[in-house]
Amino acid sequence: MSFKPYKPAKAMWYAFFIWLIGFAWGTIVFMVPALINLPTIPYISKYPAVSAPLIVAYFIIGFLLIREYLRDTDKKATEGLKFGAAIFLVNIIMDALIYFMMFKSEDYFAYFSIWFFYIMSIVYPWFIGRWLERKT
Repeated sequence: MSFKPYKPAKAMWYAFFIWLIGFAWGTIVFMVPALINLPTIPYISKYPAVSAPLIVAYFIIGFLLIREYLRDTDKKATEGLKFGAAIFLVNIIMDALIYFMMFKSEDYFAYFSIWFFYIMSIVYPWFIGRWLERKT
């Protein structure tokens, strides 16, 4: 079994696109004082105005991208897991480079909402792939 997604360029592009949506929304929130000043939810989210809408958006956007990505394969569950791994790797690397190293946000990885997304980024494409296999 190969660990490489069947469409690696498309998988990386979609994974980066998902990260870019989060980065763009975070940038917008940081420009709006009323949103950035919402209180932290201890251990859950440092910036709930960023994480709460993104988690909802990722379920919707993720479903559309995953379904599109898995359309041409017969092994939807397996390829969904590989696609999820690609999303996870791209997002954790970009988060580490941008937030942890560049912005020096040392507590970025300390909140549950971040780890929930990382887990969801692997499990959700696999789940959608299994659902699509049963559907056909």
